[in-house]
Amino acid sequence: MDSGTPVTTLSRRTALRAGALAAGLSVTGLAASRSARARADESVTVATRNLGLGANLFALFFVRSEDELAETVGTLYRDVRASSVPERMAAVADELATHEPDIVGVQEAALVRTDDSAEATSLGETNADHVVVDFLAELTATLAERGAPYEVAQVTTNADAEFPAATDDGRLDVRLTDRDAVLVREGADVSVESASQTHFDAALEMPVDGETYRLERGYGVVRATVRGRDVSVVNTHLESASERVRNAQATQLEETLSSLDDPLVVLGDLNDSPEYGGGAYETLSADFTDAWATARPDDAGYTCCQDPTLGNERSLLDERVDHVLVRGGPTPAEAVLVGASPSDRVDGSDGRTLWPSDHAGVIATLQWRADGSGSVRERTASADEAASGTATPTNRTAAPTRTEDPRNETAANETAANGTANATRGAANDSGAAGPGSEVTSDAEAPGFGPVAGLAGVVGGVAALVRRTRRGGDD
Repeated sequence: MDSGTPVTTLSRRTALRAGALAAGLSVTGLAASRSARARADESVTVATRNLGLGANLFALFFVRSEDELAETVGTLYRDVRASSVPERMAAVADELATHEPDIVGVQEAALVRTDDSAEATSLGETNADHVVVDFLAELTATLAERGAPYEVAQVTTNADAEFPAATDDGRLDVRLTDRDAVLVREGADVSVESASQTHFDAALEMPVDGETYRLERGYGVVRATVRGRDVSVVNTHLESASERVRNAQATQLEETLSSLDDPLVVLGDLNDSPEYGGGAYETLSADFTDAWATARPDDAGYTCCQDPTLGNERSLLDERVDHVLVRGGPTPAEAVLVGASPSDRVDGSDGRTLWPSDHAGVIATLQWRADGSGSVRERTASADEAASGTATPTNRTAAPTRTEDPRNETAANETAANGTANATRGAANDSGAAGPGSEVTSDAEAPGFGPVAGLAGVVGGVAALVRRTRRGGDD
């Protein structure tokens, strides 16, 4: 595991869902109440937002030749560029400018770069440096234009891979770097004391032509002072393509969380929902208060997932995988979803109407009591509370058996002849490698499928073939 390396500053298909979102998306409700409190010292507002790549990387699992790889990567490259990143990040910026969260955790803050040499021959070679799309820079620049500037306090760099692409501009190498970041609102009386990133020990590992390529994920930790109160914030994006790897990452993160001082806030796309039970969410929420479940116990709060290319008209959100978890100090008082209503869609540059992301975001206001305490962890229900049924809701429901995660219903069963991972469900090997008997799932609509899981398809399916071809033939 990487040490905590300091990092320099550098997003129900029923009436129930409609009603919940209509209430949750009222801009005037939260904004007006928070304005009335005039940023009282006893509260802090946080948000988690998966920015969404805007392309369906699932197609990479089925590539069978170098030419097909180049065509597929080229198509995905065009999809990302056509996903109207500036317009989508402007919509996210409007969300943040309206609700003014003090601290924001973003996931899938992708960086797409190109190189016209098209010479990438090794998994470890990432030479492309011409920036085509930078989600993080686009978001922060737009926030500044809106008069609501945010500072990038911490960045976690996850998978970084480069492959050839056939594009309208000719043959290019396209490099995709997946990042998560923590943003701090300027002028919010927030002082960042330290920031670090750590990669998880567990990761998807793809054996390719005698080498192993790790698809890294990690977490960032920011220690800050918010209006005179110490707060630690952790931002993460857990693995989507393997439940076993995801659970191992959650276990490691839980061990880290247990060593951090309260108050502590966890933000992120956990790729797991409370309704499943026994997985990453349950591991991480055991000693925490779930902000949504506490502030909106009767609302589904679905955050995932729209179509990967974002063009669907009717919302497809049907799972809650994006979370704000709190331990020690403040209690969740308010929570809203953003980017979840059809009215939140944006006019894209190509005439299409698109969702800002395939995920909805969660914004939560956390309130300290007058004595500085107030978390579920710190107090037990009084006799009066217990009798009246007004005790603070618990953050989870015991689940003796785990409900089957629908993301595991579809798996890519590929041959290993050319280095392709056999992605049948079952017990993965101890190293976490994606190979025979592993559990790399490839549901095209899986929550948080995102850049990393898509890169698994490239690496496992065609990287060896590309390298052998460029060396002049099969080994």
